[in-house]
Amino acid sequence: CNRPEETCFCSAFGIDASNPSGDVTAWRMGEDYYFSANTKKGEALLASLGDVLENCADDAVEQIKSAVKAVMAKLPLANTSFEGMKKDDLLTHFKSEKWSSLSEACIGCGTCTFVCPTCQCYDIREFDTGHGVKKFRCWDSCMYSDFTQMAHGNPRTSQLERFRQRFMHKLVYYPDNNEGIFGCVGCGRCISKCPISMNIVKVEKALEVQS
Repeated sequence: CNRPEETCFCSAFGIDASNPSGDVTAWRMGEDYYFSANTKKGEALLASLGDVLENCADDAVEQIKSAVKAVMAKLPLANTSFEGMKKDDLLTHFKSEKWSSLSEACIGCGTCTFVCPTCQCYDIREFDTGHGVKKFRCWDSCMYSDFTQMAHGNPRTSQLERFRQRFMHKLVYYPDNNEGIFGCVGCGRCISKCPISMNIVKVEKALEVQS
């Protein structure tokens, strides 16, 4: 990540864009790439590429890191914090009067869920191939009125309820069940793609004030 987007706030979750994790960390400067192994898998990979790689001084990588950190420090959401959500306030957040105003402009397009790297909801559909029926899995969104619809109907019948479900899951339900880890990585895709300029940061700030 040499050039973080203006909508990025990954640092709020302890992610260092200048030193990403993985089996191998990669940096790019111009047309040159620098690699550093972090695990045994990574070491094995770089060893297998020994014929096309060569050792280099650490100075070049440090220059890249410094440049990325300088960009991150100037981003509009650089000081975003989600610490205010790490409280046992499930019902307080759920019953907040803020949901009405927050969800009012939402058109339920589902864009936020389709660009989110941590969303994983899907539906199972069937189609007639002309030679039998096949099942297939396709992306789905909690922002849609027919999401998880069953014989008795849909458990969330209003846009407010669906809007609330999405952000409660990211900010409250998921952290409560996963040792405080949020269902968000701060990539900012929802900020840049939402047609009404709604995003998880706005919701978090509204709920934090409420709590």
